[in-house]
Amino acid sequence: MTDPSVERGSSDQNHDNIEDAVVVEDTTTGESVNDAEATPLVEPEVEPSAPTSDAVYDDATVEAEAEPLAEPTRAYEPEIVAEAEPTTTGAGTTASGEPRVVYVTAPTPPKVAGNRGFGVFIALASTLVFAVVFAIAVTIINALQSGKVGIAFVQAPSFYVPIAFFALGAIVIALIVNRAGWAAHVFSSIIVGLVVYFGTVGVLLLSNGIIQNTADQAQLLFATALIDPRVIAAGLVAREVSLWTGALVAKRGRKVTERNRDSRAQWEAELAEKSAAKH
Repeated sequence: MTDPSVERGSSDQNHDNIEDAVVVEDTTTGESVNDAEATPLVEPEVEPSAPTSDAVYDDATVEAEAEPLAEPTRAYEPEIVAEAEPTTTGAGTTASGEPRVVYVTAPTPPKVAGNRGFGVFIALASTLVFAVVFAIAVTIINALQSGKVGIAFVQAPSFYVPIAFFALGAIVIALIVNRAGWAAHVFSSIIVGLVVYFGTVGVLLLSNGIIQNTADQAQLLFATALIDPRVIAAGLVAREVSLWTGALVAKRGRKVTERNRDSRAQWEAELAEKSAAKH
């Protein structure tokens, strides 16, 4: 038979071993649970959960949690500096190699100069010339008809009628012709002479009351006015004065045209140069 004490001792010993095994198993299980709970805290992108009373932290775990939080700050600061202060290299590129847009102001086209102002000034000056020459012509005609020399006609309103028509015709022609050449002024001088001639005839007939006369009387007055030497002299003098003063306007018109052509050519050359530099 087996000794009961021995069996009991072995049973106690086995019981102690079982309890020790259970303790070891519990300790191991607790550590594995703690490790499982502490593992997510090491990940830098996951916010660690609030510590519980059962969690156990050591120095290595705290260092592992602190290091990932400092790394994004060190990596982010140089990028901000690089984007805020780009440096340029050369005339049209940045340090990153991207082209820089440069805006260049295109030269404005030159303004085309005209000759109308000078033409109107010459028209007014030629009106004074016409008045003097016409007065001389009327004085000569009156002296031939009456044998006396006098200048009392300058006080009559009829003397200023052809002068007014000449000024009107010369100014209108100067505005129309502008920078035209000599041929245009030759043709326009004929127009000015006709305006003075027929305008003077019409005003003189109206001032003499042609409307109140009969048809025969009106026809006679019209024929008399057409062959009046003073009226004819007014038309001829107007044509000659307009012709020779128009030569001055045509001469300056050629200079203005050449100046405009040179300015245009210079502007086109400058524009082509800037376009070539841009490309």
